[in-house]
Amino acid sequence: MKIITDLQDLNIDHDTVVTIGNFDGVHKGHQKIIRDAILIAKKKKIKSVLFTFTNHPVNFFKKDKLKNIITKEEKYRIINQMGIDIIVAIPFDEFIIKLDPKEYIQTILKDKLNAKQVVIGHDFRFGQNRGGNAQFLKNMGKIYGFDVKVMKPICLKNIRISSTYVRNLLEIGDVDKVSEFLGRDYEIKGIVVHGKKIGRNLGFPTINLKYDDNILVPKVGVYQTKVNIDGKIYNGATNVGYSPTVKQNEFTVETYILQYNGDLYEKEVSVIFIRRIRDEIKFDTLEDLKKQMSMDIKNIM
Repeated sequence: MKIITDLQDLNIDHDTVVTIGNFDGVHKGHQKIIRDAILIAKKKKIKSVLFTFTNHPVNFFKKDKLKNIITKEEKYRIINQMGIDIIVAIPFDEFIIKLDPKEYIQTILKDKLNAKQVVIGHDFRFGQNRGGNAQFLKNMGKIYGFDVKVMKPICLKNIRISSTYVRNLLEIGDVDKVSEFLGRDYEIKGIVVHGKKIGRNLGFPTINLKYDDNILVPKVGVYQTKVNIDGKIYNGATNVGYSPTVKQNEFTVETYILQYNGDLYEKEVSVIFIRRIRDEIKFDTLEDLKKQMSMDIKNIM
């Protein structure tokens, strides 16, 4: 798979099938659109292209309004595994927002991407002031020489799959349901850093994760998790929050890894969220906290 991150480097001279979107989370709905684009490209014996942005369009207008569901590196990895030939990932910036819908089609789809087929979601909007929609794209495709396939909404249990819905689930801590809509468990990757060693003093040594600040973390609470260390999976119990009993007053993602005693400092690991066990609680004593931690661990074994 080839990744292009600068419009100046983008001049595809062969026919392509193009799918366009932010693809934040690459959830099951996104996967259906991407797979259709790949399938059409294979049938036509041409290249498949996924056109996306390195920043969320919402955040261009309202800085830091939305956290990402996955990092861009993870997004690229998942899309690569699906079989896309080329990812075009550029900044959503002044240049993009000033293109009216016709200019967008001429500049991006024709001049840069050489599109012969475009695959989009039903709610796709593009161009200045979001002035272009699926029907406009279909009409202009007849003029510019490309076909357009508009995908119907993808539903699961009568709920339309969307990044917004996945975000809402994460914000209430419903991580097991998130996995249904993503098609994989939700995970946060980061570097293990030194903490205050409070868990160790209680008999439950934990790892503190330094992760991308732009990633959406599930609701404060205690979770059953798994931890990926060098490709090997361990069971874990993760506290997301502020550890009020020990008055930490610092937001952390802190995990006790069952049956692991190695040194992980400065090592990259992934914490995979399975289900939410309970709210974060302030206990009267450290002994009460220790008893609850023992119960949490029994709950996940």
